[in-house]
Amino acid sequence: VPQIHVQVVERHVAKIQVQEVVKHVPRIEVQVQERIVEVPQIQVVERTVEVPQIHVQVVERHVAKIQVQEVVKHVPRIEVQVQERIVEVPQIQVVERTVEVPQIHVQ
Repeated sequence: VPQIHVQVVERHVAKIQVQEVVKHVPRIEVQVQERIVEVPQIQVVERTVEVPQIHVQVVERHVAKIQVQEVVKHVPRIEVQVQERIVEVPQIQVVERTVEVPQIHVQ
C-alpha cells in the first residue's frame, strides 16, 4: 500500500510592508511673463523705379532736297550793230527878208 510521506518545503517570499518616508521634492510652478522681443522679419514692399529704356521710333520728315538740273534753252541774243545812214529830213528854215511895200499916206 502506498505510503504518503509529507515533506515540508519552506519558501521564503518577501512580504511587502509600506513605510512612509517624507522626502522633500521641489515643486516646479510655471509663471508666465510676457516679453516683447522684436524679431527681424523680411517684408517685401514693391516700389516703382523708372528705368530708362530705349524705344526707337522712326520719324520721317520730308525736306526738299534741291537738285539743280540744267535745261539748255536757246534764247535769241540780240546784238545791236550800229550803222550810220544819212537821211535828209526836210526842215523849214525861216529866213526874213525885207520887202518894201508902198504905203499910201492920206491927209
